[in-house]
Amino acid sequence: MLLEGSIHRFDLAGVLQFLAQNAASGVLEVRDFEEYGFIYLVSGSVEGISLPISDEKLGTRLVKAGCLSELQLAEALIEDSALTHDQKKFKPLGQRLIERGFTSEDKIREVMGRQTLDQVFELAHWQNGVFVYDEPEQMPHFQVAIQGNVQQLLLDAYRRIDEGEHSRKTVNVVDNEVCYACPLEDECTPAIKTKHLKNDVCLWREMGAVLDDEYDKLRDARQLYRSKGDDEGAVLDASLDGE
Repeated sequence: MLLEGSIHRFDLAGVLQFLAQNAASGVLEVRDFEEYGFIYLVSGSVEGISLPISDEKLGTRLVKAGCLSELQLAEALIEDSALTHDQKKFKPLGQRLIERGFTSEDKIREVMGRQTLDQVFELAHWQNGVFVYDEPEQMPHFQVAIQGNVQQLLLDAYRRIDEGEHSRKTVNVVDNEVCYACPLEDECTPAIKTKHLKNDVCLWREMGAVLDDEYDKLRDARQLYRSKGDDEGAVLDASLDGE
C-alpha cells in the first residue's frame, strides 16, 4: 500500500489529480457506506473504472447505443455462462463481441469512453469513505485503451454538477464515520466520546460491545471499506467486462 486516507478529508478529485501529476500506474480502491469501486491508472491516465453496485453494464450500454442487438447480447451471454472464470478473465465479454463481428473496437471504445465520464461523475459526489492506492506487481491488461485524461474527466463531471445534473448515488454526508449507524448510540454520552472516540476507532465500543460481524456499517473506518473475501477477484482484468 502506497497511499490511503479519508475521502471526507481528501476528496477523490484531489487524489486523482495528485496521482495523474505523478504519472502513477496502479489501482485506487474506494469504499463508502453504500458502494465500493476500483479506478485503474496507467501512467497517470484512467484506463478503467469498476463500480459494481451502480455501474450500467457495457453490454446494456451497447444495446442502448444501437451498437448491438438484444439478440446478439443474449447469444453472447449464453456463451458466457458456459465459460470458466479463467476463460472470462482471459477474454472478457467485449473482446468476444468484437471477435464474433457483433460490434467494432471503435464502438466499444466510444461507449466505454462515455461510461468512464459517467463513472467519474458518480465518483465526484462521494463525500464519505476511504481510499487506498496500491501498485500491484501485475496490472490488468486493457485490450481497449481508454487513456482518459484525469483533468478532462473531472472538468466534465463538475460541469454536469454545475448544470444541475443529479447523481444516481445517494448523497449521505456523515459528520463522524466511526459513529455512523452505531447500535450503541442510545447508551453513548458526550463524556464517552471525549474519552474514547479517536479519528478512526471507538475504544469504548471495542471494549464493551458485542458487535454483529455481518453488519458492515459497524466496522471502524480503517476496516469498513476494505475488500472482503467475497470481493476478491472482482478487481482485475476489467475494461471490456460487463453484461
